[in-house]
Amino acid sequence: MEYIVDVFTYKGKGGNKAGVVFLNDEYISKKDCQKIATKLNLSETVFVKKIDTNIFELRFFTSKCEIDFCGHASLGAFYVLKKMGIIETGEFIERLKIRDLNVIVEENKIFLEQDDIAIYGVLNEEEIIESIGVSREDLDKNFNIVVGYSGLRDILIPVKNRKILNSLKIDLKRIEELSKVNSVVGYHIYCIEEKVVYCRNFAPLYGIEEESATGSSNGALFGYIYINSIEKNFEPIAFQGENYGQISQILGKILIKHNKKIKVYIGSEFEKHQ
Repeated sequence: MEYIVDVFTYKGKGGNKAGVVFLNDEYISKKDCQKIATKLNLSETVFVKKIDTNIFELRFFTSKCEIDFCGHASLGAFYVLKKMGIIETGEFIERLKIRDLNVIVEENKIFLEQDDIAIYGVLNEEEIIESIGVSREDLDKNFNIVVGYSGLRDILIPVKNRKILNSLKIDLKRIEELSKVNSVVGYHIYCIEEKVVYCRNFAPLYGIEEESATGSSNGALFGYIYINSIEKNFEPIAFQGENYGQISQILGKILIKHNKKIKVYIGSEFEKHQ
């Protein structure tokens, strides 16, 4: 059964579409998964298989290849499971190839645990800046250009304001090359205004020119901002795709574990009419 779900919508608009394919007991090869994902031609398609009452195995494909993880497709998968009546509200486990993630299903919101936050330095910083058509003076000096990880690796690039963010001069070919050099999925470019994040995401290396809303990228970003911000009451909400004319909303939860390690959850509100 194939579904298309809008995830990260804001007031019923915007969002990012994900393909969701629910597998019963049948076996489906990687080649067939890729064929379906290519046919749907969405940024990501997720294949879901029930393992136990509260455990579901997920695999993700872009139109070009299989990837390890996708935040918005994960949320879309659990929305479909709830819509199909397979699950109700409560806590569930998303099984990936390398680990399990917790999922919290509420009445009209779903939150997904992100992998532990990790921050790394970048290579070719000046070339990264040039590839988005800005100068160093356009960057927010409160944050560095870093590689952020919460399931996938992205280069996190801070700019001063939404005007700069929405007028970037993107060189997709150069972004693809620098993504390879830094072993990342792509670029996540952002600014902070009134404690709210506005962002854009580019992943040409994986056949995605620009994402209208991303989960794992914002998970890494929320964690990085929290770790590096003097203002610890930062609100983990991101608005993405403003340059499209329809804003998407990505929700977040930041929990502090007993060992003082932060744990980030990414969430979406799902309208009743979807």
